[in-house]
Amino acid sequence: MPVSAELRRELLSLSPEEREALADELYDSLDAQEPPDPEWQSAWTTEIQSRIADVEQGRVELIDADDVHRELRVKYSKPR
Repeated sequence: MPVSAELRRELLSLSPEEREALADELYDSLDAQEPPDPEWQSAWTTEIQSRIADVEQGRVELIDADDVHRELRVKYSKPR
């Protein structure tokens, strides 16, 4: 079902906090439709554990998200 222009305007007029709450609710509703695939869930759990171990053992350098976003804005705002 397409979203009408009127509904779209109304939703976009919500405060940032209200839009964020709605976005979270909509996102959560996507997960509720299907139970997680056990193979995927197991593989992702293994990956998360591996990443945590890498951080804890100092094998990776953590980069602040604000720095990454700043670099990406600079990189992709340049004319090609």
